[in-house]
Amino acid sequence: MTRYLRFAAAAMILSLAACASLDAQVARPTAEISSFSLERIGLRDLDLQFELTVKNPYPVELNFSGMTLDFAVEGAQVFQTKSQGGFRVPANRTAANKFTVTLRYEDIIRLVKNYLDKDWLDTQITGKLTIPLPRLPGLPAEISFDYRLSQKIPAIKPRVEIRNFSVSAPNEQEVAKALAAAGRNVDPKEAAGFLMGVAQGRPPAKAPIKPQDIDVPFTVSYTLAITNEAKAPLSFDALDYELFIGGQSLAKGSSSQVTRQGSATLVTVKTVFSSKSLSEGIQAVLASKRGSFRITGKASLILPPEVRRTPAPLSFDESGEFRF
Repeated sequence: MTRYLRFAAAAMILSLAACASLDAQVARPTAEISSFSLERIGLRDLDLQFELTVKNPYPVELNFSGMTLDFAVEGAQVFQTKSQGGFRVPANRTAANKFTVTLRYEDIIRLVKNYLDKDWLDTQITGKLTIPLPRLPGLPAEISFDYRLSQKIPAIKPRVEIRNFSVSAPNEQEVAKALAAAGRNVDPKEAAGFLMGVAQGRPPAKAPIKPQDIDVPFTVSYTLAITNEAKAPLSFDALDYELFIGGQSLAKGSSSQVTRQGSATLVTVKTVFSSKSLSEGIQAVLASKRGSFRITGKASLILPPEVRRTPAPLSFDESGEFRF
């Protein structure tokens, strides 16, 4: 009996040692945030982009839903998001996955005290990744990784206006050339006078042609004023834009005439569009000297180096009412 107990004890010790050795030898996956950036800034929201890299040391695929992320701005929790960036990592491989989280300024404004007095906002991101593990001796059911990241973001509460809007008509020579090209037997002087009246919102009662009948250049000029009611500067050198009037595209192009005036960024635009774009809706806006506008824009926003070393993409889609 004594010899049996000694044998059993020795066997138990050897078994525990073997399990400990196996547990020490079984590899564990690794997971790291390989990149994190302020990817895009808008006037109403912004995007933060994460790249998660996972190394799978096992001969089976790892499949998991992703991370849980908590966002706090200036100490106030804005929101929590789950299952971001779920993906699969093949057996014995390393895989990276990028995913984007959008923060809306209206959510931040509701929670951050003295928001309008801020220029930059401290943002803390707390993340947790849980990976289910294969059923192997010495492995737990899952393994978790915790992350803590920080990023400064600009405080923005925008007001977008169209100022100094005007439309200029083509001259008589341009109209004459277009009438000839279109095969229209219309007096160029009369047609030019009519088109000038359309541009000024005062078309004569009798229309010798429709603006869409010929292809002549009109010029639209305006100032796009983007005012930030918070304190972050909106600094860029050029803007790509498209202007919609009365729900219809009127002109698109690029302008490098950008100036700062207090908290406002002013973009001066002067571009040419075809008379074929002068729909009845746009003519009605010109006649009433008021209407709705929508403007989309893209620029490279210059940020302090401690926020981002390279310019961040700025994009927006704003609408409103204007008079001229």
